[in-house]
Amino acid sequence: MSTDETKALQQALTADEVAAANELTRRWFEHRSEIPAAASGLGIWPLLGVLATGAIGATRNELLTAARLTPERAAAIPEALLRAVEASPALRLAFGVWAGSRITLDPEWVEGLPVDAIGSLTGDAPADKAALDAWVSRSTQGLIERMPLDFSQRIDLVLASALSVRTTWATPFQERPALMPGTWSRLGRCHALTATLHDDLLRVTDDASVLTVPGDGDIDVLLALGREDLTPHRVTDLLLGAASDPAWGRSATDLAVGERAVGVEVVEYMGTRRQTGPEIDVETVRFHLESDLDLSESARQLGLLLASDPDRAQFDRLAAEPVFVSQAKQSATAVFSATGFEAAAVTALAMTRAASFSKPQHRHVKASVRFDRPFAYLARHRPSGLVLIAGWVAEPERAA
Repeated sequence: MSTDETKALQQALTADEVAAANELTRRWFEHRSEIPAAASGLGIWPLLGVLATGAIGATRNELLTAARLTPERAAAIPEALLRAVEASPALRLAFGVWAGSRITLDPEWVEGLPVDAIGSLTGDAPADKAALDAWVSRSTQGLIERMPLDFSQRIDLVLASALSVRTTWATPFQERPALMPGTWSRLGRCHALTATLHDDLLRVTDDASVLTVPGDGDIDVLLALGREDLTPHRVTDLLLGAASDPAWGRSATDLAVGERAVGVEVVEYMGTRRQTGPEIDVETVRFHLESDLDLSESARQLGLLLASDPDRAQFDRLAAEPVFVSQAKQSATAVFSATGFEAAAVTALAMTRAASFSKPQHRHVKASVRFDRPFAYLARHRPSGLVLIAGWVAEPERAA
């Protein structure tokens, strides 16, 4: 990869903006009752900016605060991200906006959208669903096949982002069916993955061990195993902290022979060649995870509380008619295999004219490291530190 390709995403976002996007993921996960199997705060983050450019008053302030963006950067972020990933072989990103005939979009708001982002809704729900599903499949290279919206409800405007990442490991894993010796032993044979990595890729604290698995296209996937008494929320929070802090913990190379850390043991053996660098024996599992998430359950943390209220939403700079966010959904998938990692997330916000909405009555609320029980993971863009997708592996993929 050329230097220009490597620096494109770093130049598109400031360090503070990378931190803001990552913090949105952390805050969202912290609020949820369970850590999702796969989710992307980055899929939500630029859409909040797009919404903010069409909002006024308290609605605008809430969106900007959640995204931690200035008004000027909120308008520029989507286009900047699209341009940045154009040269990346590992990342794909798309934005789309589809409007129906019942609303009149503000020309200035439309002018601020990424080029070719605007499409139309016909009002024929099956036809609109088919068209948007096709956009999703095309934008995620087939990893996700459908737009995560309920088309049986009235939809006048859709804003969506589609993110996908594909990377091949620098050092492939060996795969074999095996019984894992830890908590997962009750599941029977799983797809076990093993590899020896020759770099300083494992960091440890008293609470967790974090392994970095390097891929091509400037993508890393991080796996975090926490102490058995820690909650998934705590382990995920530690992982997000480790992903953004190069000084997190200490290197496993500092551990002495016989010393242990969480899931880690340092041993000595006799080899036929001189050791020239760190050696890490890794045993983990293949996983294929999917999530369908209702973002309205975290409306306050995502800055959508006022935007989702038909009586209080203020989008005067977006459309001539009063509109509000009637659906906020995300579908995500992540696959960790012997050869690499691929993941995708589609985030969709449906907006509806306020006058046509019936308000709902009910709210739904060698070191050797072995990942042989539930653990957290994330994928990040290596040069910038931007977290692309993250989640929790409750169970591995089972062998037939």
